[in-house]
Amino acid sequence: MKVHELFVLLQTQIESWLFGMFAKFTRHKLIVIGILLLAVGLMWLVVRSLPATEEDLRRSTCFVEGKSYLCLASGKDTVVLKADNIRQQGVWINRHWWWPSCDGRVLTIDNGINPIHRNHLENPDTLKKLVAEGTDSLGRLLERKQVERKELIYYLRSHGVIDEGYTQIATYANAQRIETDSLASRYRKLTAMKSIKSLRLFRKGVYQVSWYDNGGKLKHVSCKPIFTPLDNTGQPIILHTQRSLKPWGVYAVRNVPWGVARHKKIIVVALSATNKLTDHHAILITGDYERGHNHDVPSLFAVDGSPVFSQHGRFLGIVAGKEVRQ
Repeated sequence: MKVHELFVLLQTQIESWLFGMFAKFTRHKLIVIGILLLAVGLMWLVVRSLPATEEDLRRSTCFVEGKSYLCLASGKDTVVLKADNIRQQGVWINRHWWWPSCDGRVLTIDNGINPIHRNHLENPDTLKKLVAEGTDSLGRLLERKQVERKELIYYLRSHGVIDEGYTQIATYANAQRIETDSLASRYRKLTAMKSIKSLRLFRKGVYQVSWYDNGGKLKHVSCKPIFTPLDNTGQPIILHTQRSLKPWGVYAVRNVPWGVARHKKIIVVALSATNKLTDHHAILITGDYERGHNHDVPSLFAVDGSPVFSQHGRFLGIVAGKEVRQ
């Protein structure tokens, strides 16, 4: 048989085999596609369930800074009674473990002023007493501010030379005027609330989160205001950044559904603005923790909101005093 005929015969057999394979695939394509999709899905879940690496641990945490306001509300009127500065930590976290769903979510601890014991929150007499004390304190502060304002007005009127000192005092006087007007408005609202029975207390948190990028530069983003009841003190809360986007370079932790061992060695991630020797200014501190008991990491490193991981990189929760909460 000639070479040309052999080549034609081989080509015919290959085409016949390919046609047969295509026909089989057509008959079973739904099964094949289903198997391929299942394999891809399983591979995806395996990847998503992998524990965090040391580099991931360092990139997961951030500073949480801002103010926590103690507010009193009656109908549409709200008065700020006190303000507390907050500086703690948080951790970027996904909404779902199986999908990248951080969207600018930060898990931290709800801290701030809580002048009333949890058992007395619903007591009308307790609220009435708090309003009376707040009114008296605000009234005394307003009196001092009004005296200062009158003195500044007198100085500006009697000072004949407009120089650098005069300009600085005028700027300060304007700031004092704005603050005094704000205090007067709060005092009027609080005085009116003394006779109202339906009052409620809550906290308003205004925060920003900060983190170190790969180059060691500190980045900032503001969060949406968050409103929480007073009995939520010390409990985990979720902050949402204004952009609702996970910043580039940070790592968002995942809460896998199957958990980890009960007794464990833990790793707490602490941020330090002065520490430039480690990536992202993060320090990894090891300790012991058993569920239902306190951890043994010193409070100097275990700041509220600091993320806690198992020795193998599984996310366990965040620090809340000597406890670990999710």
